[in-house]
Amino acid sequence: MASQTYGHGGLQIENSREEDQGKYECVAENSVGTEHSKAPNLYVKVRRVPPTFSRPPEPINEVMLGSSLNLSCIAVGSPMPHVKWMKGAQDLTPENNIPIGRNILELTNIQQSANYTCIAASSLGQIEAIAVIKVQSLPTAPTDVQISEVTATSVRLEWSYKGPEDLQYYVIQYKPKNANQAFSEISGIITMFYVVRALSPYTEYEFYVIAVNNIGRGPPSVPATCTTGETKMESAPRNVQVRPLSSSTMVITWEPPETPNGQVTGYKVYYTTNPNQPEASWDSQMVDNSELTTISELTPHAIYTVRVQAYTSMGAGPMSTPVQVKTQQGVPSQPSNFRATDIGETAVTLQWSKPTHSSENIVHYELYWNDTYANQDHHKRISNTESYTLDGLYPDTLYYIWLAARSQRGEGATTPPIPVRTKQYVPGAPPSNITAIATSPTTISLKWLPPPVERSNGRIIYYKVFHVEVGRSDSEATITTLNKTHLILDELKRWTEYKIWVLAGTSVGDGPRSHPIIVRTHEDGMYGF
Repeated sequence: MASQTYGHGGLQIENSREEDQGKYECVAENSVGTEHSKAPNLYVKVRRVPPTFSRPPEPINEVMLGSSLNLSCIAVGSPMPHVKWMKGAQDLTPENNIPIGRNILELTNIQQSANYTCIAASSLGQIEAIAVIKVQSLPTAPTDVQISEVTATSVRLEWSYKGPEDLQYYVIQYKPKNANQAFSEISGIITMFYVVRALSPYTEYEFYVIAVNNIGRGPPSVPATCTTGETKMESAPRNVQVRPLSSSTMVITWEPPETPNGQVTGYKVYYTTNPNQPEASWDSQMVDNSELTTISELTPHAIYTVRVQAYTSMGAGPMSTPVQVKTQQGVPSQPSNFRATDIGETAVTLQWSKPTHSSENIVHYELYWNDTYANQDHHKRISNTESYTLDGLYPDTLYYIWLAARSQRGEGATTPPIPVRTKQYVPGAPPSNITAIATSPTTISLKWLPPPVERSNGRIIYYKVFHVEVGRSDSEATITTLNKTHLILDELKRWTEYKIWVLAGTSVGDGPRSHPIIVRTHEDGMYGF
């Protein structure tokens, strides 16, 4: 208590406290004696305010792994509270040094998420506020990836995740196992299961699952592998080769289908001297899971057509491309990989590989072709080479071309005919039967027919009609482009001669012009023809 007395008997108490409360009396003394005043009671009213947070800590604090953070906690009250921090049951503020009103907790190198509690306490009570520290880090790898519901083109994946929450989605990566190719990826999956579709049948795949949060992608899961189911075969045996061992025996070899879509269990070899018959009537021979067979008791000096078909548990696949062989010892086998490599309007470049057997005996090749327009067969003997440019062809015409090798012992089997359509070209002739008639003083009616079919050189897709007054230059002609074979020229001058000509065009360009015709429009008052 701080007090001060005054000469007139007054008492002043400054900064009163609770212990200043009580009875006070004034005592006067002199030489005569002592006198006491009445004793009034002094009551001190104490201001009591329980603790409250004027600035509580932030309730949610997201930080990066390894970062630092200061948590500030400020409380007020009367009396002023002591403020301390706790982590669970652990006191973080020394008991002998608890600050009053304000406490800042300094956190460094944060490694994991945790909850921190700020406690403000006084004689009037205690309050708490929790600050949650969330460490933002990449998610962990999903676990326990399971595969079920396997079909030929789809599988179902399920997985677990035991890492930090707040995931955004999952990613599935997959590819054929041991294949040298990039992973396919499915993103944005928000469930812990997914059906992966559009897979290739009878293929071993590996699958990875990746969790993603707002920081990025976590590590992939342990791979899960499975083989898709079988389905109907899509491809035929490849590289079928046939060679005669004698005039009555041939050896046939082949390679498995590229996409069998299942486990090949066997093959069926078809052979005939009449390939125009349906395959069901051909001779055939079953072969176990081998890629070679020998067929005997054949007709000597005959040309056989051979096809091979593979089998899986799902049934038979498509047949291979026909291969021909002549049962005559010493003649070459069929040239392989016969193809057109460059197709022009009137020429086509052909390439092939030498026959696999007896190629050292080849003296020349026999080239055959026909065209579907004239329906004529052609034949030409060419040198011992592996390419040839066949020219003198019609534009926009379908040809069938085939090839055989010849040795001193004779001509071998031909390749199957390959279809080749030459490119379109500009028409070789103008439109025909052009008629032009004046129908009024200002109009002329035109009609025509397309160029002859054999001179069209492709599909006629437009016509151009030119008209100009007689006496003017052709370069001044008005051009009308259309895809019809008739036209009315209008807005012409009365009683005026016009020169008119027409051309046809394909996708390649303009053909030649027709011979011009001269037509005069009518005078005023003239009608009819």
